[in-house]
Amino acid sequence: MEAILYIGISQTLFAGILIAVKRPRILANKILATWLLIICSEMIIVLINETLVELYPIKILPYLYGPLLLLYAKLMTTEKPQFDLRYLWHFAPFLIFLIASLIFIDKRVMHGTDGFLVIDRFVSFRIVYAVTFFISITAYSIATFVVIHQHQKSLKEVVSYSSGKITLQWLLGLSITFYAGYVIMFIFGGIDILVGFMPFDPFEISFIGLTLLTFLFGVFGFHQPSIFEEVVRTEPDTRKYQRSGLKQEDVTDHVNKIKKYMVIEKPYMERELTIYDLSDQLKIPRHILSEVLNEHMGKNFYNLINEYRVNEVKERMKSDDLRHLTILAIAYDAGFNSKSSFNTIFKEKTGQTPSEYLEMLNARNS
Repeated sequence: MEAILYIGISQTLFAGILIAVKRPRILANKILATWLLIICSEMIIVLINETLVELYPIKILPYLYGPLLLLYAKLMTTEKPQFDLRYLWHFAPFLIFLIASLIFIDKRVMHGTDGFLVIDRFVSFRIVYAVTFFISITAYSIATFVVIHQHQKSLKEVVSYSSGKITLQWLLGLSITFYAGYVIMFIFGGIDILVGFMPFDPFEISFIGLTLLTFLFGVFGFHQPSIFEEVVRTEPDTRKYQRSGLKQEDVTDHVNKIKKYMVIEKPYMERELTIYDLSDQLKIPRHILSEVLNEHMGKNFYNLINEYRVNEVKERMKSDDLRHLTILAIAYDAGFNSKSSFNTIFKEKTGQTPSEYLEMLNARNS
């Protein structure tokens, strides 16, 4: 166990410092660095508790894990991130248990799962502590999932491609794993409290998983650029379409202009095309373009562009001059930026995989 803690301490300390000094010094990176350094501090305290002397009877730093993880996700998916002082309310449970730990600093309030349900003056406190901690981890994990999911959904209004740099899929996956690890810890802890045969403290053994997870958070977090360096803006326009004053003849002109431009200029072949690029090319304001697509063409930007890309691939598959190219090469030429997104979108639009569609064409021609 000590070896795991030493590895975790050195790893989280290094990752935290590295992300803290990373340029550009965006607010989200400072929050991630703080989160890693707090985990490092908790590991140091556990190590001291195990080898020297018990520093405090109540483990309170984990109450910061959920709020900081959610804050990182919110700041990373906000165009102009600022820390709102109202967010400090999220740290109220931490402050409450911090005060309690100072009051009971010389008392044996809890020691892992040993005697957790022993009837003494602290039994109610221990139960409240366990329940609120589980609620905290659960609530903030769900909130983080919702923030990332909404961000990924809003991206389809402005980008035509999928990329780990902008979707934060890595953060979603690690956050779910992070929560799952704590659920397992609570299950083991409950078994140990009720039955009492666990040969280890579930909380302390959780640092094995936490060490692995923080390593991944550090790696992905360091390589994660500001999303708004990759995309001009990802937040959907909040102006009401009905207030735009578009007349029916204007709508018809815009629709025809969009369709004509897509056929003649083929802007969809640009792999990282955004709605801002198309707005500049068409000389149509971004919010007007978004309204026309969503309200009058029945498509968001992502679906529109990828529909044209799929049609381009289908046409190229029919060409005898391009038979020497692989399906993936044709897909890249048509504007797709990855094999996985191409396969997914192609099947979604045609009901067939690219290989199945090509086989159907060959059967028709034979």
